[in-house]
Amino acid sequence: MNTSLFQPLPPDAVAGTTWGPFRYRRYPVFSLPWLRGRFVVSATAVVLYAVFSGLGQLAAGNTWENAAAVAGYFALGVLGMFTIGPALATWVRHQGFNRRLETWRVIFAVILGFAGGMIADAWASSQMKRPMGMKEVPASKRKISDLDEATLRLGALVGGFGYFACGGGLASLAYFSEQRRLRARTATLARLESDMRLTVLQAQIEPHFLFNTLASIRPLIRQDASRAESALDALAAHLRAVIPQMRTSGTVTSTLGQQADICASYLDLMKVRMGERLRVEINVPPDLRAQPFPPLILLSLVENGIKHGIEPKPGPGKIILKASIAGAELQVSVIDDGVGLKDGLSGGLGLANVREQLEMRYQTAARLSIATHAEGGTMAEIVIPVQYPPA
Repeated sequence: MNTSLFQPLPPDAVAGTTWGPFRYRRYPVFSLPWLRGRFVVSATAVVLYAVFSGLGQLAAGNTWENAAAVAGYFALGVLGMFTIGPALATWVRHQGFNRRLETWRVIFAVILGFAGGMIADAWASSQMKRPMGMKEVPASKRKISDLDEATLRLGALVGGFGYFACGGGLASLAYFSEQRRLRARTATLARLESDMRLTVLQAQIEPHFLFNTLASIRPLIRQDASRAESALDALAAHLRAVIPQMRTSGTVTSTLGQQADICASYLDLMKVRMGERLRVEINVPPDLRAQPFPPLILLSLVENGIKHGIEPKPGPGKIILKASIAGAELQVSVIDDGVGLKDGLSGGLGLANVREQLEMRYQTAARLSIATHAEGGTMAEIVIPVQYPPA
């Protein structure tokens, strides 16, 4: 979440009124543009109030000099209360600390500003007594009722809250709210980017298997028209199953059962083309079919098994698709008894897409392994976390 302190925030990260004199709220809280704008607004309000206070002193019979002194000390005290904490917090933000350290130092700056505001206000109040004609009453002569004492304590409490709120407390709440909005915005953008990348990856897979399949049907048209017609029917059935998932977002929900059915329709198509040479075994227990599973990556492994395992091998071949649960992991394997691993087989486009999709969806909690099968051929295995226990 890299937000420039000198540039306006994204519109969806801004909260509160931003028209007219409040344009400074378009900038990050505790940034220099924010501090300048806030100071101008608060200084204008304080000076206007100070002028009215001075006029009140004149109306009460005080001199121009004393009235000006009262207004000046009042303005200095209140501006100190308004500015010290936010100025310290702004200095902290511009030091380039990491997020955690910045947060704690901003909090400390606001607390320090609270203390500084009280000192500034106390100093201004003491300076205003002489021009206002106020005299200090000795402690021995002070008389105050219990009600007045309680009222003073309540006033001190309210005043303390006012010091904190005006001295950076409310601004610190806006700071934390802004950080939450920016984090939410960053997470949303990351999800959108992830969805876009997943869609691109699936678009890469689509022509990868479709064009290979059409190329395999082409020779049948000349050699055996009946088999070519059956192959085209099987292709149409397969596309009806798979195209809806290709055209949806990367966040589409898919199950292992749906993906196994897509693989089955693809293998039916391959059986039409290859005849008795291809044997297929699919072993996905019914209680695992509802397990969430990424779309199309299993099909890519099955296609690899046909293309790189069975087709180059003379004679019959077999593809096995099986799934099982081991602890908290769902293991899905595609096994062929073909020619076995060759150099560079594990680094092709289809397998690279599978690995990237797994990483984007599960980070380090999923993996793809390609290995030589104990009985010959190749075994590709996908391992992902179990979403919920099987029935």
